[in-house]
Amino acid sequence: MLDGRKILITGAQGMLAQAFRAGLPAGVVALSREDCDVRDRAAVMALRRYAPDIVIHCAANVNADACEDAPEECRQTQVEGTRNVLDMVRDCGASLLYPQSFLIFDGVEQPITETTAANPLSWYGQCKLEAARLIRNEWEDHLIVQMGGFFGGGAIDKNFIGKFVPHVCRLIASGTREVAIGDRIWQPTWTQDLARNCLTLLDHGKTGTFNMASHGEARFFDVAEHCVQCLGLAPRMRVDCVPATSVQTKEKARRPEKAIMTNARLQAEGLDQQRPWRDSLTEYLTTDYFRDLIGSLAVV
Repeated sequence: MLDGRKILITGAQGMLAQAFRAGLPAGVVALSREDCDVRDRAAVMALRRYAPDIVIHCAANVNADACEDAPEECRQTQVEGTRNVLDMVRDCGASLLYPQSFLIFDGVEQPITETTAANPLSWYGQCKLEAARLIRNEWEDHLIVQMGGFFGGGAIDKNFIGKFVPHVCRLIASGTREVAIGDRIWQPTWTQDLARNCLTLLDHGKTGTFNMASHGEARFFDVAEHCVQCLGLAPRMRVDCVPATSVQTKEKARRPEKAIMTNARLQAEGLDQQRPWRDSLTEYLTTDYFRDLIGSLAVV
């Protein structure tokens, strides 16, 4: 897949970028923030020396709550960083893949299609939307993939599942036997599935906007309960479903209470490689990272 094409990835230490790296052959240029801060225009423009054919722009400030506290830093990364990358891409005549967040939507229209009007509820969403508009307006050879909320990467997973499983392990170790999880609805989607499907789109020369998310929908409670069951922790931990509002008190960025996307364009073009969320999550939970986590409880 994509053999012979020179590929550059920004934000290489992130969950999604790592999944892209795993799905690509050796020789990909994968740059972390330490290698190239996308806010540094000179550093980004210097990347022209790699003459990439494809740029996968994963660099972003993905902590939506932190973005509310530091709005200018957020904008510098999401918008101005993307502007810098876009200018480098145009100079190289490269294709640009931009992963987009479902948080650009307010959840009023269900399901969310490729034609649903964006209306972000958070500053993070606002900046991600502004970055995508910049790309659409200034570079025709772009692929914007609007993704469901994702999980993946094991120890670097900073989203719900990556936080929930270690939290449950700590609770069990301390003698706690129940945990309360909210009922907000989303589409848990594995970064490995997203990366594989995005690379297929690039391989087919696709451009424009696609939705991409796992099949089905889930409350956070459903995901938590599935994790507990799959990891064999059900006898030691009960998951209670509570209203999302009762467990969101620490969130500064507003999220939609329900955000379900349909992969309409992927399906119309015969390129939907996404799976039911339970299937991909079950596979993810069999990785060494989770096996080791659960193994550490054997002595408790």
